[in-house]
Amino acid sequence: MSRLGILAWAALAACGSAPAATIEFFGPTIEPPRGLTKIQPGMSVADAKRLVPELREPARKGVRDELVLDTGTSNITLAVRVDAGTVSSIVAIVQGRDAARELLTRAWGEPSISRDSLGQPETTWASEASGWKVKLDCIERNCLVEYVPYHVLASEFFGAHVVPPGPLGKLKIGMKLADARAIAPGVVDVRAGIATGVDGVREFVAIDDKLGTVRAIYLNLPKDAEKLIEDAWSEGWHATEPVGKHVLVWPDPTTRWRATLRDALGYSHDLAYDNYLPAADLLGDQPDRIDALPEPVLGKTLDEVKRAYKDSAEVEVVTTGKEHFLVLQPTEWERFSTRIQLVFAGGRVAKLEFAIPFKPHPEARDTLLELFTHKWGVPREGEARPGNAGKPTLVFHDDDPHVECVEDVEHGAWRFEIR
Repeated sequence: MSRLGILAWAALAACGSAPAATIEFFGPTIEPPRGLTKIQPGMSVADAKRLVPELREPARKGVRDELVLDTGTSNITLAVRVDAGTVSSIVAIVQGRDAARELLTRAWGEPSISRDSLGQPETTWASEASGWKVKLDCIERNCLVEYVPYHVLASEFFGAHVVPPGPLGKLKIGMKLADARAIAPGVVDVRAGIATGVDGVREFVAIDDKLGTVRAIYLNLPKDAEKLIEDAWSEGWHATEPVGKHVLVWPDPTTRWRATLRDALGYSHDLAYDNYLPAADLLGDQPDRIDALPEPVLGKTLDEVKRAYKDSAEVEVVTTGKEHFLVLQPTEWERFSTRIQLVFAGGRVAKLEFAIPFKPHPEARDTLLELFTHKWGVPREGEARPGNAGKPTLVFHDDDPHVECVEDVEHGAWRFEIR
């Protein structure tokens, strides 16, 4: 809310005949007053009104959507802020800069004075027992008191395997917005994120507005979260993103979720989750097939390929200009989809071409080579391709299908041809 809005709101409250608030208004327990403990960020407006029937629309609509609650005082206004039909926060506006801090200190004791993720001073009271944290932010003559669900962040929050917490774990990157909204409506609709109830953790779902799909799933975490993540999942792999930023990555082949920890605003971090297809699962063990393509492709017409994968949730047939691809989830060190190009001769698929990158994490080069050798055996060396630092072609399989691979030095990837 703007400073002008806070001042106007407080002035309206002061015009009434009700008495000023005392410490009894806040009570001895660190929690929202007037039954608002039943309300949680991420809850729908309908559920909030059902749980606290006294919530109502304000007499005069302000710059943001909200529900208000009578306080019985002349200097405090209670509001449940709303974003896209979802509860985003619970706040009290207290008239009088010194009065607010004095009241809260008398009710709950001395506050904790620390710094937030931007390095700004932060005045808070918190209780693990009540499950609430209160932030005091004073602007000119008035103060904003925000109530946030609270539990101490611990390694257990992240779980034993890499998977987004709660309903986020049922989402998928690329999922249609309507499907995502049915699973996690609050966080999908609130672009500013939702407080999770764990201290300093907010959850976000970013939407590709053009495609109407889930573009990203991530948590914003406090600066000390890295050690807790490592306690839960062990040390992350160091990697470099295309923009040159250094990140930590945790690929989990058991869940096929990958988590990436990046620096975010101020001292905070973003932990982004995305789905991936481990290279081992893409290729499989059998030398005569690609496990991620359960239906045969070589020797088929384009129409036959389209029919074979028409109902597949894992493989999409995509045409770009005159080129045709099978699109799958990315492998460990790729940020974009794995694209298997279909090369035709005589109207039928004669060759498959695709890449498995390792550039973001160069140590993966040899690990992937061992994986290929396990599947097809030790390769023989063929002729080097021009302009590729003299790297030889590795022929892994002479039989049907013929499999050869070359290391793409410039782009940090193994490039395959299967025919």
